[in-house]
Amino acid sequence: MSVTEDIKARVDIVDLMQAYNVPLKKAGRNYKAPCPFHNERTPSFVVFPDSGTWRCFGACGDGGDIFSFVMKQENVDFSGALEQLANRAGIELRPRTPEQSTRDAALDKLRGLLTETTQFFYRQLLESPLAEDTRQYVSKRGLNDETVEKFLIGYAPKEDWRRALSHLQTLGYSEDEIIEAGVATRSEKGKVYDRFRDRLMIPIRDVRGQVIGFGARALAKDDNPKYLNSPQTPLFDKGSTLFALDAARRSIRESETAVIVEGYMDALQAHQAGFTNVVAQMGTALTEPQLRQLARYAKRLILALDPDAAGVGATMRGLNVARQTLGSRKLIFDPNAMLRQTDKLDIDIRVMTLPEGQDPDDLIRDEPERWQLLIDTAQPIIDYVIEAGTAQVTPQSSLPDRENIARELLPLLMESEPHRHYSVQRLAFRLRINERDLIALAQRQQKEAQPAVPSAAQQKSRMLPSPSPTPITAKNANSPTISAMEGYCLAVLIERPDLWPVINRKLAEVAGGRDARDQLLGPFSARDFTRTDYQAIMNALERAVDQDDAEPLEYLRQTLPAELCEEIDRLQVGPLSSIQRPGTWEAREMESLLKDKTRVLMNAVIRIEEEFVEKALQLRSRRLRRESDELFFLQSEGGDDHALATRVSRYRIARREIDQALLQMRQTHHQA
Repeated sequence: MSVTEDIKARVDIVDLMQAYNVPLKKAGRNYKAPCPFHNERTPSFVVFPDSGTWRCFGACGDGGDIFSFVMKQENVDFSGALEQLANRAGIELRPRTPEQSTRDAALDKLRGLLTETTQFFYRQLLESPLAEDTRQYVSKRGLNDETVEKFLIGYAPKEDWRRALSHLQTLGYSEDEIIEAGVATRSEKGKVYDRFRDRLMIPIRDVRGQVIGFGARALAKDDNPKYLNSPQTPLFDKGSTLFALDAARRSIRESETAVIVEGYMDALQAHQAGFTNVVAQMGTALTEPQLRQLARYAKRLILALDPDAAGVGATMRGLNVARQTLGSRKLIFDPNAMLRQTDKLDIDIRVMTLPEGQDPDDLIRDEPERWQLLIDTAQPIIDYVIEAGTAQVTPQSSLPDRENIARELLPLLMESEPHRHYSVQRLAFRLRINERDLIALAQRQQKEAQPAVPSAAQQKSRMLPSPSPTPITAKNANSPTISAMEGYCLAVLIERPDLWPVINRKLAEVAGGRDARDQLLGPFSARDFTRTDYQAIMNALERAVDQDDAEPLEYLRQTLPAELCEEIDRLQVGPLSSIQRPGTWEAREMESLLKDKTRVLMNAVIRIEEEFVEKALQLRSRRLRRESDELFFLQSEGGDDHALATRVSRYRIARREIDQALLQMRQTHHQA
């Protein structure tokens, strides 16, 4: 029994409610009362002792168990509710390890330090007489007071080398902590001083909105570099961060489009003008982590970089990264010697060509309507690649030069399968090279790019299976217990959060666009689980995915109590590891066996996805049954209540549609 289930077994829900002065009155086997979370005359708050749950059928519509009640009543998170209820139940909780606590405390202290630094720079910009020139510069760049306040833009003073350092030390931070956060630096002689002086300070936030570093714009003409970013720190990694993503995330998700600009000022100006789906790559070429972040929210990426040679070069570098990051699925050997499926990202990438001599900052300020038009008419990636890649070709260009251009462009063009023939035709025309010669060149490149066949000895060492505990898999998830089914779905989602949209699309498909989709057939969530610990893990997982945490499992381990981390370990996250690994073979047998194993593994991975969707639908069907039973109780208590009867009917319709979808899936599997 998990610690949460042990607590629920020891704490009576009715006694708990009465301890909080909820005036419960017996109603058959259950209890009713006015909802403690909103004012009402007719009691709509119902407690179900048999299941240990409660639900408000009135204005707030909330519900849950003893944990969710304490969280709502005491305004605490799950950890706080767990601690309070464990004390009530007389259960001793296992604390986080000293290493975990030390690491978390150190990172929290760095975050607090950076928050204080941000406020210090912001006040300097607003109040310091020495920042007058900087205030004029901000005004000249067209940034209004609202934008300055929203992004907490500030000023690093120049009159002394230790202003920020001294301020932070008065707050109790040590020199080493200030250096570790990237606010100060130490010279070769050991002297510590401010890293940023006489610069416009632009806070850089992570996707959760917490400051992790700064972009500092030089104000003096002879001050280099023009932009100075924070160094790599435990919180800040420039290659994995996109400026303004925290402010743009909601708009990107709603529009399914992300516009990527080159610098801070471009992004600030865009957000000020209402183009809130814009992020900046902070002067670097696009990286794979940045693209993967955006792919969680957007189906279309539009690159809006400067039109000069450097901007074109940055765009091409970004497209090369995208070519390697996005595209179709592949099978690879992972470090654990397991052949598994790697999900590549499928995104429409377009390029917006800016007018000569204008960057996004200028264009948005001067002609916002034209900016929107250019966004709407952005070129498909293939068209841009051909035009930009062949822009320097002239009738005098030699054949070797033109062939070199073809070698650079063909790998990207050949991966655009639906338009491959058209793309090669266009490139052949622009380069004045025979189309068949280009195809032959591309085939040679593809052949050269294929990895060499490993030796038999290498295969044996690579394929030796490593012992591991048995995970919850599709096979043993067929147990009749709901808990096993919930554990299976949770384990799959932790390893494959990309399957969350898959089940949500299936639920929307089942709803058929009706109003019921918003509630009864809405997104798969913690409410589809009955175990409290699984609900808490699901809620944390949803936050990890919503906050774009690159490693959801790591996020869970950092934020959840030790008891829940143990439950995650028990699940043995990784149902895909149940797929039988290929054995060893001699070199002469390898090629044919590898093909067979690849086919088997692909089918197994697809089956895991189908199994997950089926079991998730079963959980939703069970949830609808539970909630409709609760409504039926109210209906029997309330007599001929038309509204309740209508709601019960809607639940029955939703369950019938879910069960019909399950039946169709099973019939499809049987026919296959």
